[in-house]
Amino acid sequence: MKSGELFLNLQKQLSETEQRVALARDYFNQIVTFYNTRLEIVPDTFLAKVMRLKHQTLMGTADFERAPVKVNLAS
Repeated sequence: MKSGELFLNLQKQLSETEQRVALARDYFNQIVTFYNTRLEIVPDTFLAKVMRLKHQTLMGTADFERAPVKVNLAS
């Protein structure tokens, strides 16, 4: 019974972690979209050329490798 509760707690924590990562990725993409949009607006486009600013790519779910999670339930 105790191991079942621990496993459910682990599943909940993993789910919450994945949600936090998704929120952080969405926030990053919003910032990059705003930045890229500003690079196309006059007079910012002239300043961007002088400062050699470049468009940035959005972060997708497949942009990072995900290592397998090792779980030790023997505690």
